[in-house]
Amino acid sequence: NGDGEGAVREALKKIHDVEKSVKDFEEHESDLLAQRINAFVSSLEDVRKTLGVVEAKFPVELLRRLDTGINPDKFVVDAFHTCVVENQKVKGKATNLEKFHAALVEQAALAFPEDFKKW
Repeated sequence: NGDGEGAVREALKKIHDVEKSVKDFEEHESDLLAQRINAFVSSLEDVRKTLGVVEAKFPVELLRRLDTGINPDKFVVDAFHTCVVENQKVKGKATNLEKFHAALVEQAALAFPEDFKKW
């Protein structure tokens, strides 16, 4: 598939050139702006060719946050914290289940000593 990273970097350079031309636009530079836009469009075609078809799945919540202008790194941090909280909940449930099992075994030993010895 070629150098996808290089093609993306080149496209980013081209969009920066377009951005610079638009920001400092003067009417006599309209041809330069058109050339830079065309170069950017061509670089996007290069990206498409080098990367081919890429299937990527993104969490909907991440896309919503991007749409509202929230830094995607914050999404990752929040997702990590959510995982830690859920992990603690599961750990607590497992601990309680172990305690319940121990108590159940203890009660079974008291209630059915003969059967418990066989078990």
